[in-house]
Amino acid sequence: MDYKIDLHTHTNVSDGASTPRQLMETAALEKIKAVALTDHDNIGGLKEAAAAAKDNNIEFLNGIEISSLYKGGRILHILGIGIDPKNEEFLYEYNKMKKARDRGVEYILTTIKDKGIDISVEELREKAFEKYLDRYDIYRYFIRNKLCSTAQEIWDKYLDPIPYGEDELMEAETAIRIVKSAGGLSFLAHYNKYIGFAKLNNDEIEKEIKYLISVGLDGVERYYPSFNKADYEFLDYLIEKYDLIFSGGTDYHGANRPEIRLGTGKDNNLFIPYEVYTKILSKLKFSVNNIY
Repeated sequence: MDYKIDLHTHTNVSDGASTPRQLMETAALEKIKAVALTDHDNIGGLKEAAAAAKDNNIEFLNGIEISSLYKGGRILHILGIGIDPKNEEFLYEYNKMKKARDRGVEYILTTIKDKGIDISVEELREKAFEKYLDRYDIYRYFIRNKLCSTAQEIWDKYLDPIPYGEDELMEAETAIRIVKSAGGLSFLAHYNKYIGFAKLNNDEIEKEIKYLISVGLDGVERYYPSFNKADYEFLDYLIEKYDLIFSGGTDYHGANRPEIRLGTGKDNNLFIPYEVYTKILSKLKFSVNNIY
């Protein structure tokens, strides 16, 4: 089948530009058959996205992209696809992380104020999508007020230089565990990016992925807009050797990354077979028809 799918997407609940409903309306326009919403460290958009997917006849999977702490202070992104967002074990760790980030917002605002930008925490709370604040609320403030020329500049200049505080990042092992507890499948996202295993050689990367598999990682993100031929060959080697499941997506952020198009990536350089979705679906424990 030549249906288009996209299993790595973001909305304005994290750092994308589209609302969850707009994401699904765009998917319908692009004739995309199946979508997973994987907002950064956030499940707040899943309910709206699921309803909009149903309205637009799009197959939908609950997801999340968890920023997780790894050895040596490295940060990895773990995609959890097909999760039950009401699972108690998942919610315990999720809320622990969210509360810690909420506590850390005041420090981030103080640091940003030293760079000449004064942001009121009260205004952030008025505009917040959820009970707890985090960096994405600050990011959206920058977007609303057009304080940077690009979305990436916000991270590079203001947010990424500020270290995460205690409990603001889950350990990678914890992220993998709670995805499994919630009935989902865990995938290492964009394995060779800076948020990943950048600067390691393939032998070193294989050693780390082998460790992640030993603690429950289900697979890798095999399709991604920035991957080249060598990346695909290495990923195919890992998938075959370790019998991994694989996912794929554009890392869509809408107008905040306008060069990436939903379902097809940059300059139509990506096509993710529908069978990737159906294979994932066959291994999920949580019924996607029972979202809320």
